[in-house]
Amino acid sequence: MASVDEKDEAGVIEILYYLSGLAARYANEGLESDTKRLIEYIKKIGIASALAGQETVVTNTILLFSPVAKEACRQGMENALVCIALALGEIGKAAAGQKMEGPAKTAATCLGEMGNTPGFTKTRKEIIAVIFALGEIGKSLTKQSLGDVANSTVTLLGETGKAAASQKFEDATLNVEFLLQEIGTGAIEKNLQETASTSARLLGDISRVADRQGLERALLQAVYSLEAIKFDAEDRYLMSASIIAEVALMRFESMDLDKLEEKVNESFRGKRRLTYTD
Repeated sequence: MASVDEKDEAGVIEILYYLSGLAARYANEGLESDTKRLIEYIKKIGIASALAGQETVVTNTILLFSPVAKEACRQGMENALVCIALALGEIGKAAAGQKMEGPAKTAATCLGEMGNTPGFTKTRKEIIAVIFALGEIGKSLTKQSLGDVANSTVTLLGETGKAAASQKFEDATLNVEFLLQEIGTGAIEKNLQETASTSARLLGDISRVADRQGLERALLQAVYSLEAIKFDAEDRYLMSASIIAEVALMRFESMDLDKLEEKVNESFRGKRRLTYTD
């Protein structure tokens, strides 16, 4: 016979299935405000379940956003998709904070699908929300020293960054670079060499796309971020991350970075990090 806790979890999951089905129906009918209201309600259940250590409920919560997202995408509900991305980020962050690797990875994977698969429209607003959410999960995982899941999350963040750069969403690309630097240096502090190395490698990849697309601010920021990771990695004797960053920086040796910086500063006074606002 199931324990009281298991019965409680089963009851919550049943409610989640009902709410998800209702949200998908509202999305199909074009009722965006009602859809968003239910997404917020589902998110609150997911966060509360994470804090209560109910891993099965958290995983189900995350997966049940998928049918809602597909309907919202079909109906062109950009704000609902943004709401889903941010909800996944908050639940994934809460799960990571409780060292729930499975749900955190599932949330990051769902976000990666939203940011990188052809099935989603990937507007600038959606991409920024996905980036913000992945960054929150990645930082939380790194803080908890969950290296394997942090590494996979960083990879998804970097791939989304390349997608943003290819669409010439420069502000989104910049935010990815800031996040990769922050996660990379945080990983160095936690001695997570693979995550630090992956952050450096992806910054190099994004810089190449930014260069092709003429995103000068993003190109310059990639240099700053790579230098920060290289310096911190050398200081902590994480040679792999240091070498990857150094190799990525080699392609900039023939560039007049002072001239590029002067040009960027003339066209954009003050580089600011993005924060997400709906």
